[in-house]
Amino acid sequence: MKVLVPVDGSKMSKSIVEKAAEYGKKFDADITLFIVIPEDEAFDRIPFPGASFPYTNEIQKANLENAKKILEEMREAIKDYPYNVDTVYKEGRPANQIVDYAKENNYDLIIMGNRGLGAFSRTLLGSVSSKVLDHSSVSVFVIKDA
Repeated sequence: MKVLVPVDGSKMSKSIVEKAAEYGKKFDADITLFIVIPEDEAFDRIPFPGASFPYTNEIQKANLENAKKILEEMREAIKDYPYNVDTVYKEGRPANQIVDYAKENNYDLIIMGNRGLGAFSRTLLGSVSSKVLDHSSVSVFVIKDA
C-alpha cells in the first residue's frame, strides 16, 4: 500500500505524520511525505512592464530550503517507522499538486489534516483538504484538528 501524507510545517503536520505512521503500520504501507511550495505569483500580477524583481530567486531558494527542512523534521518524527518513508516536494498550488501527484503515482490513500498554517489563509484561499476531497480520484482520509 502507498500513502501520501501532505505536510505544511504546522504543528498539526507532525501529529498527522505520526497518526499516518500508526495507520500505515496496520497495512504495511510505504509513506511519502509531501510538501508543496506555493507558486509566487504576486510579482507576476504587478502591472509594471519590463519590471525586474531580483529577490524572486532568493525567495524561491529560501522556500525550497524551508521545504527540505520541514520534510526532514517530519521524517525524523517517524524515524522508527518499519516501512519505506520518502520525501517529495513540488511547486504549485497545494491542492492541485496533491491530487495530481497521488493519481500519477498510483497512491492508494492520502492522509491529511483539516487545518494547516492558519485560519485566515484558509478563509482567503479555501481549504486545501476540501479541495483535495472534492477533486481526488484517490481515497482521502482527513484527520480532524489534533
